Amino acid sequence: MKKTLLILLVLLAFANLGIAQESASEGHRPKIRAAILMANSRVPHSYEGEKKLLILPTWGMDVDYFFHPRWSVAFQADIKVQSFEVEKNEASLERSYPVALAGVIHFHALRHWSFYAGPGYELEKSENLFLVKLGTEYSFEITEDFEIALNLAYENKNEVYDSWTFGVAFNKKIWEKK
Repeated sequence: MKKTLLILLVLLAFANLGIAQESASEGHRPKIRAAILMANSRVPHSYEGEKKLLILPTWGMDVDYFFHPRWSVAFQADIKVQSFEVEKNEASLERSYPVALAGVIHFHALRHWSFYAGPGYELEKSENLFLVKLGTEYSFEITEDFEIALNLAYENKNEVYDSWTFGVAFNKKIWEKK
């Protein structure tokens, strides 16, 4: 599954290379945006002690570099602010405040709506896991430099477990080429 997703991402990037080759100088200026995310994550088959968990509190951040009007690359990080265990095939995996780091590419399909995908790692003291992240974001422009966005992301961690995260991001443009 990992290889299939990565191949799809590479093919998508090459298929849209023509769009990226368009003249970006026509009104586009590269910029950097930073964001803080307040979210909740759903981890199927998770529990803490005897208690089955439905929702885990999550905080995140990301930094995006807009190199084209329709494309940006980003570094995304989030932490699930709780310890939990995940049950899969009669086995149990303990996770204590796992931190997920991912490098993603965003495709901005519409002015305020984007889709993203990319690989990363979930870091945790007992075992680190490779992950593939897919997501979408819809933003509401407050000012020219500030947006509030709704974010939905899916992470598959090494085919051991997966999670769904829904949150609100506060995006701020921190640099734009003059």
